[in-house]
Amino acid sequence: METYFGSLTPKKRGYSATHLRFKGYRNLLFKLESLLNACILALDNKNSGNHKNIVESDVSILSVLEMAAQIIPHAEAEFLGGVREKFLGENGNL
Repeated sequence: METYFGSLTPKKRGYSATHLRFKGYRNLLFKLESLLNACILALDNKNSGNHKNIVESDVSILSVLEMAAQIIPHAEAEFLGGVREKFLGENGNL
């Protein structure tokens, strides 16, 4: 049965899907940018709410934006900020 129910991992509040795969940080950031760009295009399109097969387009866009926010590599960005500060100094100079 685990074979059929392995996509979701129980968490404190709901479930987590941990099967997203990326080739590296560049690929992750490219995909994140693509998700955001798709939402920008959808929000900028005055006819986006008139699609006959998508009942609540605003909910779909919100869902994509929430997913994009969840895959931002915050810990890595904090680490890189610390490395940059140590390497360049507090005022950003060598």
